[in-house]
Amino acid sequence: MSFKGLTAYELLKEQDLADIHSKGYILRHKKSGARLALISNDDDNKVFYIGFRTPPEDETGVPHIIEHTVLCGSDKFPVKDPFVELVKGSLNTFLNAMTYPDKTLYPVASYNDKDFKNLMDVYMDAVLHPNILKYQEIFKQEG
Repeated sequence: MSFKGLTAYELLKEQDLADIHSKGYILRHKKSGARLALISNDDDNKVFYIGFRTPPEDETGVPHIIEHTVLCGSDKFPVKDPFVELVKGSLNTFLNAMTYPDKTLYPVASYNDKDFKNLMDVYMDAVLHPNILKYQEIFKQEG
């Protein structure tokens, strides 16, 4: 895999993943410092997720509540539940979000390139520009 033209990223590590017939890469986004793991293989199903460390401060379930609030609209997709609408016309093979004891993940998958890019766009806007930042009643509603 060539990373020429991806000047915004630095290749940190490259490794054969023989047990899953793949090649793994760790990249770092130069501007933000965000790390990306990329697995390249010949599987037609494209998978993406964005994840964050969300260690809880107490037993109130705030990270799980925030997981739900993030899925309540964003700057580019200001509707209450863009994911319900997305599922109606999507060819996705997986569309969900999940909170673990120490992290929250927002994964999507699709065989269709256009659909996959659309799903990534919606998820990235949801987690980076959620409506909860504008409307505190979203947290109250989901909590």
